[in-house]
Amino acid sequence: MNERRRPRGAAAALVLAALIVGLQAPVAASADPSYPSWDDVQRAKGNEAAKAAEISKIEKLIQSLETKDADLGKQASVAAENVLIAQAALDAAQRKEDTLAAQAKTAGATADASELRAKRLLAQLARQGGGDVTLSLLQGDAKDTEKTLYKLGIMSRLSGSSSAVFAQADYDRKNADALTADAASAKKARDAKKKAAASALAAAQKAQTDVESRLKVQDESSKTLYAQLASLKDTTAEVEKAYQDGLAWERAQEAAKTPPAPPASGNTGSPSNPPVTPDTPPAPPVTGVVDTAIAYAKAQLGEPYVINGAGPSGWDCSGLTMMSYSAAGVSIGGHGSNLQYNYLAARGRLVTLANMQPGDLLFYSDGGAVGGSKYHVTMYIGGGQMIEAAYPGTNVRIKAVRYGDLVPYAGRPTG
Repeated sequence: MNERRRPRGAAAALVLAALIVGLQAPVAASADPSYPSWDDVQRAKGNEAAKAAEISKIEKLIQSLETKDADLGKQASVAAENVLIAQAALDAAQRKEDTLAAQAKTAGATADASELRAKRLLAQLARQGGGDVTLSLLQGDAKDTEKTLYKLGIMSRLSGSSSAVFAQADYDRKNADALTADAASAKKARDAKKKAAASALAAAQKAQTDVESRLKVQDESSKTLYAQLASLKDTTAEVEKAYQDGLAWERAQEAAKTPPAPPASGNTGSPSNPPVTPDTPPAPPVTGVVDTAIAYAKAQLGEPYVINGAGPSGWDCSGLTMMSYSAAGVSIGGHGSNLQYNYLAARGRLVTLANMQPGDLLFYSDGGAVGGSKYHVTMYIGGGQMIEAAYPGTNVRIKAVRYGDLVPYAGRPTG
């Protein structure tokens, strides 16, 4: 590794591990028997072979921390996306309840009006149906007979229309009752979604607390490891940190030489509306819009990850992409990785990763499954790099594109 390569690595944020042993609480480096003590370091400095072995051991520990940190970060990202999914479901349930409640109210008013018309008709029939019509016809003179026949004609017409009025009143009342029952069911469903959203938020908050507490402890462990490495190599902790960041960048780049290929069927896997890759892919991104979105995202570098964060001083992954494009006047489907993927898929705005360009959105799911839930989204900025709000305990950062779990389609908001 030459010195020219190191500054590029320094641009990447230090990846700190969140767990030393599975989900057990982490411990300081000096308390873990697998970690070198300062006495080990001092002894190794007196022997070149021992020093080389100790350097190799520390570098492997740092790399191990990086891997464990990424695993925990993924768990936290999934928990955070679950909050947005649950909130979207709650919002949809609330809209359905509101719509049905309004329809039930309107139907109830219509039923009341229909019943009033039916009551008035009954009163009219009662007023005009009195007397013995047959006797009037037999005993009355010609003038009385003419009046009676006229009365019968009115009653006949009333009888013909009355059945329709009564039928309409019955229909309107049954419709109002059915909509009222539907609204009540929708309220129960909304209450269940509300509980699910609260549960998802509590789980995500717990995950955030766990990650942040582990990262805080691991930060001290990492500082110790870098200091020990610097002591063995007669450099500084800052230099060693930059160098190890460069190695991490190269490992990420070498993990997969090419992006994952799209499915043979071309199905983009949007759960609600699964379109097929269009015959004519979207046009290249609109340069001015992309420049604005990327500049906005870069202006947030160093700001912390916050669950449900959409600025101005805290972000989650989809909040950052949403507001970055909002700053350029472009909607990308709302706050949520799944919402954004499905929105772009439904509009035929997906491209294969082989054709991705700056400004495109990259999505992650378990195993990169096209039809799987998208737990993370980033913005590609060119040069094999992306900008992201990764997970609790990290800040908005620029990193090399990770191909692990990467969905084989990028979303292109403009073009």
